Amino acid sequence: MPRLIGSAQSVTSISQSQVISTFNSSGTLTTEQYTTSLQYLIIAGGGGGGGSNAGSNHVGAKGSASSIAGTPITTVTSEGGGGGGTGASYSPYPYADIDGGSGGGGGTTFYPRGDGTSGQGYNGGFGSRAGNTGTDVAGGGGGAGSVGENGQDTNPDRSGNGGSGVASSITGSPVTRGGGGGGGSYYFGVVTTGTGGPGGGGTGGSTQGGGPGTQSTSGSANTGGGGGGYAEDSINFQNFGGGGGAGGYRCSVPGESSGGGGSAESVLTVVGSTPYTITVGGGGAGSPVIASTPSTTAGGSGVVITKQPAVNVTTASSCWDIRQVYRQIKADDWV
Repeated sequence: MPRLIGSAQSVTSISQSQVISTFNSSGTLTTEQYTTSLQYLIIAGGGGGGGSNAGSNHVGAKGSASSIAGTPITTVTSEGGGGGGTGASYSPYPYADIDGGSGGGGGTTFYPRGDGTSGQGYNGGFGSRAGNTGTDVAGGGGGAGSVGENGQDTNPDRSGNGGSGVASSITGSPVTRGGGGGGGSYYFGVVTTGTGGPGGGGTGGSTQGGGPGTQSTSGSANTGGGGGGYAEDSINFQNFGGGGGAGGYRCSVPGESSGGGGSAESVLTVVGSTPYTITVGGGGAGSPVIASTPSTTAGGSGVVITKQPAVNVTTASSCWDIRQVYRQIKADDWV
């Protein structure tokens, strides 16, 4: 009969399946019992498209941040997307809210586009204001995957497209999110408006001198896409705006990318059966409206997706038989 360290031991193997959780709004993630690591995709709300009305500049509002917080991790936060710039040349300057996770597109030649945040998104594109003749075009908002395009006021005239988003397979299949909004325009003649960047960016609006044009659109919900730049007829040559920048894009899935050309971040070390606070940022509001057609230039809301990898663990019911201890040590399976 073997000598015992306590009573005889029974060994049980337990498998915990992979768990993927998608948060389209703020909430609480409670980790599974044996979870020790957590992968994430955190995208903030996109910036609203810019524009102007009644002699006032209206930069699109910055999107709201998204985050994961709890013990023992340091809070991980993605910055809201920068709002699109205005086509008006009024003060004050510099305009607030054009910088963000990705930068908002510029509205005029005179003022710059917004800057993105390192490791989260790219800059917006520059706009160009021709004055009282010709074509006024705006820059596209920056995306998680590329810079927003500049507006082109030389043949062919066109507004800047939004920057592209980034694809992630955290849910099992690739989905692109974080596209910038397209720039809006005011023009005499034919001009192409800025399209939204792949990944939820809204399309820019346009107005043909004194006549109807095309309406801008919002960024898509739960992609962090930027809103399209607004355009309408109330004020000649000053009523267009840049596309909103995409919300900050941060990813820790091994082998994938974060925004702005950044690499995947470190996987979080967490504690099992523990609550973590998830905040999902909303999209920034677009330029105010005074024309009869309502504006739909808001940025798209963000999203937080987490992945708890599958876990295999060995548990014991009591104390170890001394011979079992020897076997476990010999198998290099003794902790």
